[in-house]
Formats: sequence, structure tokens, C-alpha cells
Amino acid sequence: AKKAVAKKAAAKKAVAKKAVTKKKAVRAGAAKDAKGLGLTYITRMDHGNTHGWWVRVYKESKPVESKLFSDGVHGGKLKAKKLAQEHRDLVVKKHKIVPVHLRKTREHSVDKRSTSGVVGVTLSVAEKAGSLRVHWSARFMEKGRQRNVSFSVRKYGYEGAFRNALKVRFAAIERSVPRGLKPPAPSKTLERWMKKQNINPAVNRVTR
Repeated sequence: AKKAVAKKAAAKKAVAKKAVTKKKAVRAGAAKDAKGLGLTYITRMDHGNTHGWWVRVYKESKPVESKLFSDGVHGGKLKAKKLAQEHRDLVVKKHKIVPVHLRKTREHSVDKRSTSGVVGVTLSVAEKAGSLRVHWSARFMEKGRQRNVSFSVRKYGYEGAFRNALKVRFAAIERSVPRGLKPPAPSKTLERWMKKQNINPAVNRVTR
């Protein structure tokens, strides 16, 4: 009887140890994923008869790769995911792409051609019928076409319009908005215009 009890206890201990080992492996895998690219540029597709992992890689707002790794074709959900990640890694390496979340704080999508220093976010100042129209605009690709969404400085404030444009831009590329991004100081001409229009540069009216 004692042997049976001891055997049962040993079996329970072995099961518990196996569970702990498995849990550690899962955590290690998650940590490895977090340090790497994880599911960056990869979207899970479960629509109708389509089940798989969709790799969509962009560089400077332009698509460079789009490929679906189907569960059925690639031996199941996990195998398809692994192949999608491997393919994504090759594409990123080939095109020398550095994802936003892996860049240093001051290097988040920096673009010297942009008035904001952020890829796809620009300040537009146009004169129409003798009055200025000032907007912060977000530029991105959608279904193969370039789109522009603008936010009026008159309506949202200088900083608020900028932050709205950031939200739209980063949502379009499926990334969270990096912390610490601020609009450049407005020009003297723009400052005078905002003062005349009673617009506070620091106003931060953001859409929900």
C-alpha cells in the first residue's frame, strides 16, 4: 500500500514538473517573440473558408510583400504561423526594414522630407479666398491606393490636429503611437495666424 501511495505521489510530482517546464517554455517563447518581431506585419485571417496568417510588409508607406500562409496548406495553425514569421523575417532583412517599435525613441519613422519628421504625417498650409487653411494630414496605403486624412488646426488646435493625424497614420500601419512624439514649433507666420484666430498652439482636442 505504501508503495502504491509513493508511486502515485511520484506520478503527480512528475506531472506537476512537466506542467512547470511547459509553462516556462511558453514564457521563454513569448519573451523571445517580444524581443524580436513577434507578429509585426502579420495578421491572423479567419474569414469564411480562409484560415491562415497574412504577411503584409511595408516600407515608407509602400507595400513590398503580401502573402497568405494557409493553415490547410502548411500543416496547421502553428506551422503556418512559424512559416509566416520566417518569411516575414526574410523580407524585412532583404529590404533592410527597421520596424517602428525597434527604433530608438528619436528615430520613430523619422523622415526629413516630412514637415513633422514622421513618415506619412505632414503639415499643410494653403491660402484660399484670402484666408489660410491649415491642416495636419496622415498619408497611408489602403487596398493598394494612397489615402490622405486631414485634421483642421482651426478645429482641433495645432497639437490636437497633429495627434489625430498620428493616430490615423499609426492605426493604418497597425502600430501603436510611439510616446514622446510632438509637433515641431509653428513658424512665426503660423503663430501670428493662430493668434489672430484665437487658436492656442497647445490646445489638444483629440478625436475618440
